[in-house]
Amino acid sequence: MARKYGIVVAAAGLAAVVGLTGCGKGGDGDEKSDDKKSDKAASSAPAPAGGGLEKLSGKEISDRAKKELQSATALRFKMTGTKGAESMSVDLAMDKQGNCVGTVGTGTEGTAEVIKIGDQVWMKADEKLWKAKAGPQAAELLKGRYIHGPASDPKLKGMTTGCDLAVLQAKVGSGGDSGKEVTKGAATTVDGQPVVPISADGTTISVASTGRPYPLKIDKSTDGSSVRLTDWNKPVQPKTPPADQTIDIDKLKKPTAGGAL
Repeated sequence: MARKYGIVVAAAGLAAVVGLTGCGKGGDGDEKSDDKKSDKAASSAPAPAGGGLEKLSGKEISDRAKKELQSATALRFKMTGTKGAESMSVDLAMDKQGNCVGTVGTGTEGTAEVIKIGDQVWMKADEKLWKAKAGPQAAELLKGRYIHGPASDPKLKGMTTGCDLAVLQAKVGSGGDSGKEVTKGAATTVDGQPVVPISADGTTISVASTGRPYPLKIDKSTDGSSVRLTDWNKPVQPKTPPADQTIDIDKLKKPTAGGAL
């Protein structure tokens, strides 16, 4: 079930950051910059105070946003978009310790609650989703219950990859210099917070221009998806579901369970 549903789609939003922050050329309208000394200074110097981010090049802003994302201890990842013709939504709070809690869903197939504590995972899907992915028998068996198992389990692994901040940060860190130009837009606001948008290859990232230069919003024109990144460095404290509401995934693989998974 997890392979088909795949909440690893959550990583798609941060993949946009990989593509943008890995770009090598910088620009803001008519002005372009690929000065290596300038880029190095932008990466190491503190963010300008009082909204001075707009004075930097697109590449310099991109470097700062990447640095904040890679050093974050926790964040909340909220995405709306489509996968093919299917609308999808993801709302996950995650940290570098492997903790994660939130929901994922599709417009037609239902919603699932996800809890990850270290290397252990719990997932509770609604009846609609179970029927779509595993059939009515499984839907009845699992109604109101969590599936529990290790993050390494093949049927849960696709889910846990998109629910682990350290994994997503590693993807950002592996982004090389693509050579794509990063352009800078006019200063604006996101939810009332001042930002400077930077764009490349159909992706626009709105970077906070006051306080720390966090990437706050990611919009992709190619698929219409939108990502919000909030609750920066806020502790994630998921609770273990009650034992009487949990079914071990190994039991569901046995013939006596009716081959539910």
